[in-house]
Amino acid sequence: METEKKLPMRRRNLSREKVIEAALEAVDESGWEQLTMSTLAGRLGIVTASLYNHVRGLDDVRGEIQVRTMADLGERLREVAMGRSGPEGLRTLIDAHRAWAAEHPHRYQTLTTEPIERSALIAAALDANRALRSMLASCGVPEEDTLEAAVSLFTAMHGFATIVRSGFLGDELDLDRIYENVVAGAFAAAGVTPLPR
Repeated sequence: METEKKLPMRRRNLSREKVIEAALEAVDESGWEQLTMSTLAGRLGIVTASLYNHVRGLDDVRGEIQVRTMADLGERLREVAMGRSGPEGLRTLIDAHRAWAAEHPHRYQTLTTEPIERSALIAAALDANRALRSMLASCGVPEEDTLEAAVSLFTAMHGFATIVRSGFLGDELDLDRIYENVVAGAFAAAGVTPLPR
C-alpha cells in the first residue's frame, strides 16, 4: 500500500466515463482477469480510494465493460445488416461476429463470463438481437421463431469464438474449415439454406 501513498492526487476532472474508458483500455491490453481496482488506479495516476468517488467497485466497472462490449458488438452487427437480406446477409452477419471477436479478443472474453448486470446486458444485446431476427425473417424464418433461432445462432458463434480464443484447438486443425461446419450447422438449425461457398 506504500505504492499507493506515493501516487500523486491528480486529474481532478476524473469522471465515471474516464474510469470506464481506462478500464476498457486495460482489458484490451492485459485481459479481463488482470483488471483490478489497484491496477486501474495506477493507470489513472490516483490512489485506489479515489476511484470510489466514480464507481461502486470492481463489479460495477466489470458490469459496465460487459454492457459496452455487447453494445459495441451489436452496433457492428446492425451496421453490417443495413441493406442486406436473405442467406447472404445472414452469412455476412455471422462473419462480422467472428471478425469482431477476433479483433477484440480480451474484450470479447467479458461476454464469456457470468453477467454482472444481467438486465443491463440483455438491454445492450437488443441491437444484435434485432439485426439477427430481422435477417432471419428475411430468410423465411417465421417471425414467432426468430428469437429462438437468433439465440441458437448466437450460441453457435459465441461457442466457436470462445473455444478459438482459449487456444484449445491449437494450430493442428483447420479453423476455417471448422468454422464452415459450425456455420452450416447453425444455418440448418435455423432452417435456412446457406448459399454455396
